Amino acid sequence: MKKELSEIQKKIIELKKKRKALILAHNYQIMEIQEIADFVGDSLQLARKSADVKGYDMIIFSGVNFMAEMAAVLSNGIPVYIPDNRALCPLAAYVSAEKIREMKKKYPGVPVVVYVNTTAEAKSEADYICTSGSAVEVVELIGADRVLFGPDAHLAEFVRAHTDVEIIDIEPRGHCYVHRQFDAAQIILLKEEYPDAIAIAHPECSKEVQEVSDMVGSTGMMVKTVAESDYKTFIIATELGLVQQLQAQHPDKRIIPAYDGAVCQQMKKQTLEKILYVLENLPEENLIKVPEEYANHLKLILDRMSKVKGQGPARAVKH
Repeated sequence: MKKELSEIQKKIIELKKKRKALILAHNYQIMEIQEIADFVGDSLQLARKSADVKGYDMIIFSGVNFMAEMAAVLSNGIPVYIPDNRALCPLAAYVSAEKIREMKKKYPGVPVVVYVNTTAEAKSEADYICTSGSAVEVVELIGADRVLFGPDAHLAEFVRAHTDVEIIDIEPRGHCYVHRQFDAAQIILLKEEYPDAIAIAHPECSKEVQEVSDMVGSTGMMVKTVAESDYKTFIIATELGLVQQLQAQHPDKRIIPAYDGAVCQQMKKQTLEKILYVLENLPEENLIKVPEEYANHLKLILDRMSKVKGQGPARAVKH
């Protein structure tokens, strides 16, 4: 039975039609936001959707700041608003433009690949950009013997495991605090409790967690796998928003969080009330603005990324 929408959700839906607003939401948003969004996806999917704005006068991006920056660059001049502009990614803070410049001096001529979880300013110093799903493919397509990579050290380790290219960490300490909370021992215990389950971990998880999981891949890959697999039980090692989304979409399957405290507080800064406020007031302070010198370079490296499929390798299901 379809869930009845709340009054504030109904207000948002009514007003977004009047404003011709496209609401984009990341997989880690609360379910109430996902329910009123026009499109829900991972970083790569949302970036691509941001360029598909025909018929819309504005975009409301419910996620963190670096994602909204990409949307603003790709939206063909359509204004992009973020409900709470204080929603930042702690992982992105590990690598600054200055840090990349330092590494480029240390390793002259070595291509720079930055994870999508970086600011527009940091991306302006990179040669390539990748998502968790496209990282291996992007590195392979460069054709270099070695690359500078950051900020996530666990994703860098994942890429090393799937390519012969030498991966040099821009910042070896870089990590996502949410994905670092997952514990290999806990996943082993859950697999013992649910022997028919498939454990899937995000590549931002530690190497130990990846090794005890049956599959490793992006949130997009997780969504696809759960939808298409004949398996009925899944242990998911990523932020709780996606676990809730998968359970809502597949009531006939059992979706088990690898850790039920895996919540990104930055993602959760976005609320229905803040989305409604933006729709009602169009506040200037919530409008995403990317300096032209950053935007031009970001368009270039995003175009390079658009040529890859972005599914990424995933360890085959164990039998």
